[in-house]
Amino acid sequence: MGGMDPGGATSLPRRRAVLGAALGAGLLASPALAQPAWPARPIRVIVPFAAGGATDLIARLAAEHVAPIIGAPIVIDNRGGAQGALGMQAGAQAQPDGYTFIATAPGVMAVNPWVVRRLPYDPEADFVSVAMIASIPYVMSVPKTVPARSVAEFIALARARPGALNFSTSGNSSRLTVELFRALAGGLDMTMVQYRAAGTLRTDLLRGDIHLAIDQMPGFLEDFAKGELIPLAVTTLTRSPALPDVPTMQEAGVAGYEAAAWVAYSAPRGTPAPIIARMNAAVNEALRKPEVIARLTSWGADPAGGTPEAMERDVRAERARWGDVVRRAGIEPE
Repeated sequence: MGGMDPGGATSLPRRRAVLGAALGAGLLASPALAQPAWPARPIRVIVPFAAGGATDLIARLAAEHVAPIIGAPIVIDNRGGAQGALGMQAGAQAQPDGYTFIATAPGVMAVNPWVVRRLPYDPEADFVSVAMIASIPYVMSVPKTVPARSVAEFIALARARPGALNFSTSGNSSRLTVELFRALAGGLDMTMVQYRAAGTLRTDLLRGDIHLAIDQMPGFLEDFAKGELIPLAVTTLTRSPALPDVPTMQEAGVAGYEAAAWVAYSAPRGTPAPIIARMNAAVNEALRKPEVIARLTSWGADPAGGTPEAMERDVRAERARWGDVVRRAGIEPE
Protein backbone atom coordinates (compact mmCIF):
# COMPACT_ATOMS: atom_id res chain seq x y z
CA MET A 1 0.00 0.00 0.00
CA GLY A 2 2.83 2.37 0.87
CA GLY A 3 4.00 2.30 -2.77
CA MET A 4 0.63 3.26 -4.16
CA ASP A 5 0.01 6.65 -5.74
CA PRO A 6 -1.67 9.01 -3.24
CA GLY A 7 -4.23 9.70 -5.95
CA GLY A 8 -5.54 6.17 -5.59
CA ALA A 9 -8.01 4.94 -8.17
CA THR A 10 -8.27 8.35 -9.87
CA SER A 11 -4.60 8.64 -10.74
CA LEU A 12 -4.66 6.68 -14.02
CA PRO A 13 -7.55 8.59 -15.60
CA ARG A 14 -5.94 11.78 -14.39
CA ARG A 15 -2.65 10.86 -16.00
CA ARG A 16 -4.43 10.00 -19.23
CA ALA A 17 -6.20 13.35 -19.18
CA VAL A 18 -2.95 15.23 -18.62
CA LEU A 19 -1.22 13.22 -21.34
CA GLY A 20 -4.13 13.83 -23.70
CA ALA A 21 -4.05 17.54 -23.02
CA ALA A 22 -0.31 17.63 -23.64
CA LEU A 23 -0.65 15.70 -26.89
CA GLY A 24 -3.50 18.00 -27.96
CA ALA A 25 -1.40 21.06 -27.27
CA GLY A 26 1.47 19.54 -29.20
CA LEU A 27 -0.74 18.82 -32.17
CA LEU A 28 -2.12 22.38 -32.11
CA ALA A 29 1.36 23.84 -31.87
CA SER A 30 2.98 21.63 -34.48
CA PRO A 31 2.04 23.71 -37.58
CA ALA A 32 3.55 26.82 -36.04
CA LEU A 33 6.65 24.90 -35.00
CA ALA A 34 6.97 23.50 -38.51
CA GLN A 35 7.09 26.97 -40.06
CA PRO A 36 10.58 28.45 -40.56
CA ALA A 37 11.48 31.54 -38.61
CA TRP A 38 10.88 34.81 -40.42
CA PRO A 39 12.74 35.97 -42.38
CA ALA A 40 14.16 32.87 -44.01
CA ARG A 41 14.85 34.43 -47.43
CA PRO A 42 15.25 37.88 -49.03
CA ILE A 43 12.38 40.37 -48.72
CA ARG A 44 11.03 42.39 -51.61
CA VAL A 45 9.88 46.01 -51.37
CA ILE A 46 7.83 47.11 -54.37
CA VAL A 47 8.27 50.80 -55.21
CA PRO A 48 5.37 51.76 -57.51
CA PHE A 49 7.43 54.49 -59.19
CA ALA A 50 10.57 54.75 -61.29
CA ALA A 51 13.96 54.78 -59.62
CA GLY A 52 15.42 58.09 -58.48
CA GLY A 53 12.37 59.84 -57.06
CA ALA A 54 11.82 60.71 -53.42
CA THR A 55 9.74 57.61 -52.70
CA ASP A 56 12.40 55.38 -54.23
CA LEU A 57 15.31 57.06 -52.44
CA ILE A 58 13.64 56.94 -49.04
CA ALA A 59 12.41 53.36 -49.49
CA ARG A 60 15.97 52.32 -50.37
CA LEU A 61 17.46 54.17 -47.42
CA ALA A 62 15.05 52.43 -45.06
CA ALA A 63 15.72 49.04 -46.66
CA GLU A 64 19.48 49.50 -46.33
CA HIS A 65 19.22 50.03 -42.58
CA VAL A 66 16.31 47.70 -41.80
CA ALA A 67 17.93 44.68 -43.48
CA PRO A 68 20.67 44.11 -40.86
CA ILE A 69 18.16 44.62 -38.06
CA ILE A 70 15.83 41.87 -39.26
CA GLY A 71 18.66 39.71 -40.59
CA ALA A 72 17.71 39.37 -44.27
CA PRO A 73 18.50 41.17 -47.52
CA ILE A 74 15.84 43.59 -48.82
CA VAL A 75 15.52 43.95 -52.58
CA ILE A 76 13.88 47.01 -54.16
CA ASP A 77 11.54 46.21 -57.06
CA ASN A 78 10.61 49.34 -59.06
CA ARG A 79 7.24 48.93 -60.80
CA GLY A 80 6.43 52.35 -62.22
CA GLY A 81 3.54 53.27 -64.48
CA ALA A 82 -0.08 54.41 -64.45
CA GLN A 83 0.40 56.87 -61.55
CA GLY A 84 1.70 54.05 -59.36
CA ALA A 85 -1.25 51.76 -60.05
CA LEU A 86 0.81 49.00 -61.69
CA GLY A 87 3.11 48.61 -58.72
CA MET A 88 0.23 48.77 -56.28
CA GLN A 89 -1.60 46.08 -58.23
CA ALA A 90 1.47 43.85 -58.02
CA GLY A 91 1.60 44.43 -54.28
CA ALA A 92 -2.08 43.67 -53.84
CA GLN A 93 -1.67 40.39 -55.70
CA ALA A 94 1.45 39.30 -53.80
CA GLN A 95 1.30 36.49 -51.26
CA PRO A 96 0.77 37.93 -47.75
CA ASP A 97 3.60 35.84 -46.33
CA GLY A 98 5.84 38.60 -45.01
CA TYR A 99 8.18 38.59 -48.00
CA THR A 100 6.58 41.44 -49.93
CA PHE A 101 6.14 45.01 -48.72
CA ILE A 102 5.14 48.10 -50.68
CA ALA A 103 6.59 51.61 -50.47
CA THR A 104 3.46 53.75 -50.38
CA ALA A 105 2.86 57.48 -50.67
CA PRO A 106 -0.13 59.89 -50.75
CA GLY A 107 -0.70 59.55 -54.49
CA VAL A 108 -1.29 55.81 -54.48
CA MET A 109 -3.05 55.57 -51.11
CA ALA A 110 -5.02 58.80 -50.74
CA VAL A 111 -5.36 60.49 -54.14
CA ASN A 112 -5.75 57.81 -56.82
CA PRO A 113 -9.05 56.51 -55.39
CA TRP A 114 -10.63 59.88 -56.18
CA VAL A 115 -9.18 60.55 -59.63
CA VAL A 116 -8.79 57.13 -61.28
CA ARG A 117 -12.06 55.62 -62.42
CA ARG A 118 -11.09 51.93 -62.56
CA LEU A 119 -8.29 51.50 -60.09
CA PRO A 120 -6.85 47.95 -60.20
CA TYR A 121 -6.36 47.88 -56.44
CA ASP A 122 -8.19 49.03 -53.32
CA PRO A 123 -6.01 51.01 -50.89
CA GLU A 124 -8.17 50.06 -47.91
CA ALA A 125 -9.11 46.47 -48.71
CA ASP A 126 -5.82 45.27 -50.20
CA PHE A 127 -3.21 46.70 -47.82
CA VAL A 128 -2.35 47.06 -44.15
CA SER A 129 -0.16 49.75 -42.63
CA VAL A 130 3.31 48.83 -41.41
CA ALA A 131 5.29 52.00 -40.65
CA MET A 132 5.66 55.62 -41.67
CA ILE A 133 9.24 56.29 -42.73
CA ALA A 134 9.40 60.01 -43.50
CA SER A 135 7.34 63.09 -44.20
CA ILE A 136 8.32 65.43 -47.02
CA PRO A 137 7.24 69.05 -47.48
CA TYR A 138 6.01 70.21 -50.82
CA VAL A 139 7.49 73.50 -51.95
CA MET A 140 5.93 76.18 -54.16
CA SER A 141 8.55 76.98 -56.80
CA VAL A 142 8.85 79.36 -59.74
CA PRO A 143 11.65 79.83 -62.27
CA LYS A 144 13.77 82.93 -61.91
CA THR A 145 12.15 84.32 -65.09
CA VAL A 146 8.77 84.67 -63.34
CA PRO A 147 8.55 88.18 -61.81
CA ALA A 148 7.31 87.08 -58.41
CA ARG A 149 9.37 86.67 -55.26
CA SER A 150 6.54 85.98 -52.82
CA VAL A 151 3.26 84.11 -52.81
CA ALA A 152 1.34 87.39 -52.71
CA GLU A 153 3.20 88.66 -55.78
CA PHE A 154 2.50 85.42 -57.65
CA ILE A 155 -1.22 85.61 -56.82
CA ALA A 156 -1.32 89.22 -58.02
CA LEU A 157 0.47 88.24 -61.24
CA ALA A 158 -1.94 85.37 -61.91
CA ARG A 159 -4.95 87.64 -61.32
CA ALA A 160 -3.54 90.29 -63.64
CA ARG A 161 -2.92 87.74 -66.42
CA PRO A 162 -5.82 85.23 -66.26
CA GLY A 163 -5.07 82.08 -68.23
CA ALA A 164 -1.57 83.22 -69.18
CA LEU A 165 0.31 81.36 -66.45
CA ASN A 166 0.61 77.60 -66.30
CA PHE A 167 1.43 75.03 -63.64
CA SER A 168 2.95 71.59 -63.87
CA THR A 169 1.98 68.21 -62.48
CA SER A 170 4.12 65.08 -62.36
CA GLY A 171 1.28 63.05 -60.91
CA ASN A 172 -2.07 63.31 -59.23
CA SER A 173 -0.63 64.49 -55.90
CA SER A 174 1.30 67.40 -57.40
CA ARG A 175 -1.81 68.41 -59.29
CA LEU A 176 -3.89 68.54 -56.13
CA THR A 177 -1.32 70.60 -54.24
CA VAL A 178 -1.77 73.30 -56.90
CA GLU A 179 -5.54 72.86 -57.03
CA LEU A 180 -5.67 73.42 -53.27
CA PHE A 181 -3.56 76.57 -53.66
CA ARG A 182 -5.74 77.89 -56.50
CA ALA A 183 -8.91 77.33 -54.47
CA LEU A 184 -7.61 78.91 -51.27
CA ALA A 185 -6.16 81.85 -53.22
CA GLY A 186 -9.60 82.69 -54.56
CA GLY A 187 -9.79 80.65 -57.74
CA LEU A 188 -6.82 81.51 -59.94
CA ASP A 189 -7.23 81.00 -63.71
CA MET A 190 -4.20 78.94 -64.78
CA THR A 191 -3.41 76.27 -67.37
CA MET A 192 -2.35 72.78 -66.32
CA VAL A 193 0.55 71.02 -68.04
CA GLN A 194 0.87 67.33 -67.24
CA TYR A 195 4.14 65.40 -67.17
CA ARG A 196 4.81 61.72 -66.81
CA ALA A 197 8.22 62.17 -65.21
CA ALA A 198 9.43 64.64 -62.60
CA GLY A 199 12.76 64.98 -64.42
CA THR A 200 11.17 66.42 -67.57
CA LEU A 201 9.02 68.73 -65.45
CA ARG A 202 12.10 70.05 -63.69
CA THR A 203 13.88 70.73 -66.99
CA ASP A 204 10.96 72.76 -68.36
CA LEU A 205 10.54 74.59 -65.05
CA LEU A 206 14.22 75.58 -65.07
CA ARG A 207 13.88 76.79 -68.66
CA GLY A 208 10.90 78.96 -67.75
CA ASP A 209 8.40 77.08 -69.92
CA ILE A 210 6.52 76.21 -66.73
CA HIS A 211 5.58 79.02 -64.35
CA LEU A 212 4.66 77.16 -61.16
CA ALA A 213 5.16 73.81 -59.47
CA ILE A 214 4.15 72.69 -55.99
CA ASP A 215 6.06 69.46 -55.71
CA GLN A 216 8.18 67.48 -53.27
CA MET A 217 11.12 69.43 -51.91
CA PRO A 218 14.05 66.98 -52.37
CA GLY A 219 14.10 67.26 -56.16
CA PHE A 220 14.61 71.04 -56.11
CA LEU A 221 17.06 71.79 -53.29
CA GLU A 222 20.08 71.95 -55.59
CA ASP A 223 18.24 74.34 -57.93
CA PHE A 224 17.33 76.61 -55.01
CA ALA A 225 20.97 76.68 -53.89
CA LYS A 226 22.05 77.74 -57.39
CA GLY A 227 19.34 80.38 -57.64
CA GLU A 228 17.85 78.74 -60.74
CA LEU A 229 14.48 78.21 -59.04
CA ILE A 230 12.85 80.41 -56.42
CA PRO A 231 11.12 78.78 -53.44
CA LEU A 232 8.13 80.92 -52.46
CA ALA A 233 6.64 78.80 -49.67
CA VAL A 234 6.65 75.37 -48.05
CA THR A 235 3.37 73.59 -47.53
CA THR A 236 3.79 72.30 -43.99
CA LEU A 237 2.60 74.10 -40.85
CA THR A 238 6.17 74.80 -39.76
CA ARG A 239 9.17 75.93 -41.77
CA SER A 240 11.59 73.35 -43.10
CA PRO A 241 15.12 73.20 -41.65
CA ALA A 242 16.30 72.72 -45.24
CA LEU A 243 14.80 76.12 -46.21
CA PRO A 244 14.64 78.06 -42.93
CA ASP A 245 14.13 81.44 -44.62
CA VAL A 246 11.18 80.30 -46.73
CA PRO A 247 7.75 80.94 -45.16
CA THR A 248 4.97 78.42 -44.87
CA MET A 249 1.93 78.87 -47.08
CA GLN A 250 -0.05 80.06 -44.10
CA GLU A 251 2.64 82.57 -43.14
CA ALA A 252 2.54 83.75 -46.75
CA GLY A 253 -1.17 84.50 -46.44
CA VAL A 254 -2.83 81.35 -47.80
CA ALA A 255 -4.98 80.50 -44.79
CA GLY A 256 -5.81 76.84 -44.28
CA TYR A 257 -3.13 75.47 -46.58
CA GLU A 258 -1.39 72.37 -45.24
CA ALA A 259 0.05 69.45 -47.20
CA ALA A 260 2.94 67.05 -46.92
CA ALA A 261 4.07 64.03 -48.84
CA TRP A 262 5.18 60.92 -47.02
CA VAL A 263 6.78 57.55 -47.64
CA ALA A 264 5.72 54.45 -45.74
CA TYR A 265 5.88 50.68 -45.83
CA SER A 266 2.61 48.84 -46.33
CA ALA A 267 1.96 45.13 -46.77
CA PRO A 268 -0.58 42.94 -48.53
CA ARG A 269 -3.61 42.42 -46.31
CA GLY A 270 -3.35 39.10 -44.53
CA THR A 271 0.35 39.46 -43.71
CA PRO A 272 0.79 37.93 -40.22
CA ALA A 273 0.54 40.46 -37.40
CA PRO A 274 3.80 39.34 -35.71
CA ILE A 275 5.69 40.06 -38.95
CA ILE A 276 4.04 43.47 -39.23
CA ALA A 277 5.06 44.21 -35.64
CA ARG A 278 8.64 43.11 -36.21
CA MET A 279 9.03 45.13 -39.40
CA ASN A 280 7.51 48.15 -37.69
CA ALA A 281 9.99 47.85 -34.82
CA ALA A 282 12.88 47.53 -37.27
CA VAL A 283 11.84 50.66 -39.18
CA ASN A 284 11.53 52.63 -35.95
CA GLU A 285 14.97 51.42 -34.85
CA ALA A 286 16.50 52.41 -38.20
CA LEU A 287 14.95 55.87 -37.99
CA ARG A 288 16.79 56.49 -34.71
CA LYS A 289 20.19 56.05 -36.38
CA PRO A 290 22.05 59.39 -36.69
CA GLU A 291 23.15 58.60 -40.24
CA VAL A 292 19.57 57.96 -41.33
CA ILE A 293 18.36 61.16 -39.70
CA ALA A 294 21.18 63.11 -41.37
CA ARG A 295 20.42 61.67 -44.81
CA LEU A 296 16.70 62.38 -44.58
CA THR A 297 17.36 65.90 -43.34
CA SER A 298 19.73 66.55 -46.24
CA TRP A 299 16.84 65.66 -48.56
CA GLY A 300 14.47 68.03 -46.79
CA ALA A 301 12.55 65.13 -45.22
CA ASP A 302 11.76 64.39 -41.57
CA PRO A 303 11.91 60.94 -39.92
CA ALA A 304 8.44 59.73 -39.00
CA GLY A 305 8.04 56.31 -37.36
CA GLY A 306 5.21 55.35 -35.03
CA THR A 307 2.81 52.44 -34.84
CA PRO A 308 0.87 50.75 -37.65
CA GLU A 309 -2.33 51.95 -36.00
CA ALA A 310 -1.18 55.58 -36.08
CA MET A 311 -0.18 55.23 -39.72
CA GLU A 312 -3.59 53.78 -40.56
CA ARG A 313 -5.33 56.76 -38.95
CA ASP A 314 -3.11 59.20 -40.82
CA VAL A 315 -3.69 57.55 -44.19
CA ARG A 316 -7.46 57.54 -43.72
CA ALA A 317 -7.40 61.22 -42.78
CA GLU A 318 -5.29 61.99 -45.86
CA ARG A 319 -7.71 60.10 -48.09
CA ALA A 320 -10.67 62.08 -46.76
CA ARG A 321 -8.84 65.42 -47.08
CA TRP A 322 -7.73 64.93 -50.68
CA GLY A 323 -11.18 63.68 -51.59
CA ASP A 324 -12.51 67.02 -50.40
CA VAL A 325 -9.95 68.86 -52.56
CA VAL A 326 -10.99 66.81 -55.60
CA ARG A 327 -14.65 67.71 -55.03
CA ARG A 328 -13.87 71.39 -54.53
CA ALA A 329 -11.82 71.48 -57.72
CA GLY A 330 -14.52 69.69 -59.69
CA ILE A 331 -12.14 66.99 -60.87
CA GLU A 332 -13.83 64.01 -62.50
CA PRO A 333 -12.22 60.54 -62.33
CA GLU A 334 -10.49 59.51 -65.54
